[in-house]
Amino acid sequence: MRRHDQRPELGRTPRWKFAEPEQFWLDNGLHVLLCHRPGQHVAAICLSLDIPLNLEPEHLEGVATIAQRVLDEGTNQHPGASYAESLENIGAVLDGSVGLSASQLFVSVPVPRLPEALALLAEAARTPELNQADIDRHQQLRLAEIEQTLANSAALAQLTFRTATVRRRWRASRPAGGTRESVAAITPAAVREFHADYYRPEGGTLIVSGDFDAGLHAAVEATFGDWLVPGTVDAVHHVPTARLPHRWLIDRPGAVQADVRLGALGIDRADPRWPDVQVATHAVGGAFLSRLNKVLREELGFTYGVHLVNQPMRNRGLLAVQGSFRTEVLAEAVARAGSLLDLTARPLTDAEVTQAVAFHLGSSPLRYSTAHQVTENLAALIAAGVTAEFINANARALAQVTPASATSALAELLPPDRLTLVVVGDADALVEPLARAGWPTTRHAAQA
Repeated sequence: MRRHDQRPELGRTPRWKFAEPEQFWLDNGLHVLLCHRPGQHVAAICLSLDIPLNLEPEHLEGVATIAQRVLDEGTNQHPGASYAESLENIGAVLDGSVGLSASQLFVSVPVPRLPEALALLAEAARTPELNQADIDRHQQLRLAEIEQTLANSAALAQLTFRTATVRRRWRASRPAGGTRESVAAITPAAVREFHADYYRPEGGTLIVSGDFDAGLHAAVEATFGDWLVPGTVDAVHHVPTARLPHRWLIDRPGAVQADVRLGALGIDRADPRWPDVQVATHAVGGAFLSRLNKVLREELGFTYGVHLVNQPMRNRGLLAVQGSFRTEVLAEAVARAGSLLDLTARPLTDAEVTQAVAFHLGSSPLRYSTAHQVTENLAALIAAGVTAEFINANARALAQVTPASATSALAELLPPDRLTLVVVGDADALVEPLARAGWPTTRHAAQA
């Protein structure tokens, strides 16, 4: 008999492994990923279409966004409001997103209503009404979003940093949803033409996660199997290149704080340095007691929070310090942030790397714990041009990261003399302090 005060023996926690999806292809080229997750009674669907934004004519940039947003305003089978009512009747919610590499539609629905949800999703993608009044309304909403971006310092800093970092010739340098001028030029005919040309199954992926049965195969085939679009599209995904480093200051007269972006063009998930950068980014600016936050928030009280953010694209990415600082300490904050990014003088330690690796590996099960999370994360990987196999391969690679490899990777990407700086704040109060701190800037007009 076991004594009550005897401690149980604990074994090693088994390493979590992502359960890779079942996959097959329809004859029309649509790739299907089925992620069976027992106990997940609300299914999550994503239709990811291979529509890189460089397919948009430059004078009509934003047309992909308008086309995607108007899809749920009515279909040929369910015109007008009856489409939204049909979704509501089965407890389904439809949403969407447009990125540089893909246009995606998401649906959440109770598992018993999956076949109906797939049919309604197929309608939105294949036979939307695309009425002029709906297109005009979404065009005006997008123009209002642009004005909101210009009024929001953090959003403007992020947008301007992209422009300052990526060469102007690449679509990645400009807003995904288009500019004032390009959005204003979009016509209903342009939206319909874009949909007719580029909404097609070839190169697309349908992801379904949930506790479904074998009958789902037939439902997928019935709703998407006969989707055929004449002609072909050469969907080339560009690889953006970096501009020379810029130091831009966008004026916000009288602002009591300034928003900062300090960094450079980064890498994507296909780069062999990706696991090292994940670890280094977490240690330098991802954790609450990372180097940046510990110094600039906890020790100096310059900000409520500052982060080093790694934003991968399908090709390359953005790697930058992000934070808001009081105007009177902004110059010192930028100087200290620049010093903290220089790992050559102070390499990452064993403890920092161990903690960062443990965080990434330990949080992976949480990031894939629901059907919604499985579909959402797989959709992000598909848009980035990598497969579900990446998840487990990256976990194995993370376990091999060392302080030397993580330090080297981040030092290569963020050399102190090649950093781009964008500051949105009171220019009159910031120009001279920034110059004295070794960060001379030029005034730059806000653009969106």
